[in-house]
Amino acid sequence: MSDTNQNNFPIAHNIYLVRHGAVNLSSDICYGQLDCELTDSFEKDLQSFIDYFQNKQLKTANMQIISSPLSRCLNLAKGLQQSLQLTFIPLKMENAFQEINFGEWEGKTWQSIGQQTIEDWNADLLDYQFPKGESARQFDLRVVTAWLQLNDSLLRAKQAQNIVLITHAGVIRSILSHFLKIPLDHALTLKIDKLSVSTLRVVPQQAKLSQCTAINHILGQ
Repeated sequence: MSDTNQNNFPIAHNIYLVRHGAVNLSSDICYGQLDCELTDSFEKDLQSFIDYFQNKQLKTANMQIISSPLSRCLNLAKGLQQSLQLTFIPLKMENAFQEINFGEWEGKTWQSIGQQTIEDWNADLLDYQFPKGESARQFDLRVVTAWLQLNDSLLRAKQAQNIVLITHAGVIRSILSHFLKIPLDHALTLKIDKLSVSTLRVVPQQAKLSQCTAINHILGQ
């Protein structure tokens, strides 16, 4: 028998897909898994993040925080955990929810990577493999596998969960691609701003009842 709530409806879980805030790198630098320093705006970004979730008045007893291990995500996760007095809830770091690995491109300027190399990538966006890195398709498989594992855990949950996943633009695009059944090459065009939240209502027992309730809601505006 499927788990249901007291009104005999299947359990619906809220998933908050959060992209990290600004990083201390110029726009001409390629970065994915490069662990960037935070900018001076971090405290302001963190407060906007905290305000958003305080306004949601979530039941903290049923709250989970999952973060990419990269500091631009993890610091937000720790800040939220402390502000909501959630230190009794383990903060889970999930390597699979890191951004794409650009390999030898990490930390280089786009100019130094070279126009022809970038054109080669643009000609094969899904299967071009970055030197000593991964391709978009390999990255997507990594993310979706972790996402399905998370969904399996929700299938066994006895109460509705509020899950805050603090991660990267590419990860959010891959999850939305899978959830909304959008071809991956189309999902790459989704605009996911820094310090934005995309929200899903997931009903594992009856997937047709699941909904995407927001994409790219920018915090602090």
